[in-house]
Amino acid sequence: MPKLILPADYENVGQDRRKLVARCNKGELTRIRRGVYVSSADWQGLRPYQQCGLRALAFQHLAPRQPVLCNATAALLWGLWVVGTPRKLHVMTEVTTGGRSENGVVRHRGSLTENVIRCGPFLLTDKLTTVMQLILALPFPQAVAVCDSSLRAPERKYVFNYFTPVGVEAVPGDPVWQGSHPQGLPMRIDELRAAAALLPSKAAMARALAVISFSSDLSGSAGESISRAKMHMLGFPAPILQKNFVLRDGSNAYVDFWFEELRLAGEFDGKGKYLRSDWGGGLSIQGRVLAEKAREDQIRAQGVGFVRWTWDEMMNRERFIFLLRQAGLRQP
Repeated sequence: MPKLILPADYENVGQDRRKLVARCNKGELTRIRRGVYVSSADWQGLRPYQQCGLRALAFQHLAPRQPVLCNATAALLWGLWVVGTPRKLHVMTEVTTGGRSENGVVRHRGSLTENVIRCGPFLLTDKLTTVMQLILALPFPQAVAVCDSSLRAPERKYVFNYFTPVGVEAVPGDPVWQGSHPQGLPMRIDELRAAAALLPSKAAMARALAVISFSSDLSGSAGESISRAKMHMLGFPAPILQKNFVLRDGSNAYVDFWFEELRLAGEFDGKGKYLRSDWGGGLSIQGRVLAEKAREDQIRAQGVGFVRWTWDEMMNRERFIFLLRQAGLRQP
C-alpha cells in the first residue's frame, strides 16, 4: 500500500504543513481523509478495492481507538462476493446514540471485542459475523452471492495467510484488498443455520434461513449467484449447477447452468473470463474468445442448446425474462 502522508511528517522535518494543501491543489497529492494525503500517482495506480483499503488505513490513523471493520468493508478482506466497491467504510461501534453514518463512515452497533480477528494492521469481524451482517442487509440476490462465496474453499494460489486471533502477533505483510477470491475456512451450512437461530426476531431469522437454504458452494461467481437467485424469484425452473461435458481432447468443460428437460446450457458471461490476467492460461483476449467459441461448439455438437447473458442483461428484469423464455424456459 502507498505511504500515507500526514501533517506531522512535514513538521518533523521542519516544513510547514500548509505545503500539503498547496501540493494537493496542484494535483500532486490526493486527500483521502481530512489531514491524510497520498501521492496522486500512487492513488491513481490503485484498484478501487485497494483505494477502499487505504481509506480504512487513513481512518484508523485518525481514530482515537482502533476501529473494527465490519459488513462490506470486512467482506473485501474475506474475499466475499460483494457487488461493486463499497463507497463508505463500515465499522462497529458500541455507542447507542448519535449519527449512524457520517463523513463516509457507516457505524454498526456491536461488540468491539467478541468475534473479532486481526488481518495485518486491521481488526475486523470474523467471517461468520460478516456473512450474517450482509445476509440481513442486502437484497436477496446479492445476499445469496455473499452466502455462496462463504461456502467456497479458497483456491490455493489465492490463499493469503494474514488472519490471526486478536492478541496473537500479526503475520507480516499488507492484507490483500480484493473481493473475488474467498479467504479463510469455508463456512458450513449448519454454522450459518445456528447463527440464524440466534437472531433477535423471527423476521430476521426467516430472511437469513431463506438465503442460507438457497445457497450453494457450486456457484462460480457473484454473477452466477445473482443469476440463479433472479431465476428463482422470477419463477423459472431450478437449474443444475456446473454440469460437466467431455470435449474431443478428453478434457472437461463445465457450464454454469443446466436445464435437463430442454438440454439447455445457461452461461453468465462476465468480463472476467476475457479480461482477468489470472484467467485464460496466458491467452490473449482474442485467443480467449476463440477458445470459448471452440468449447461451446464442441458442447453444442452433443445436442445441447445455449443461452448466454451479460451482467447488464441479467440486471434488466424484462430483458432477462425475454432471453430465458426465448431459449424455451417457462414460468409457471
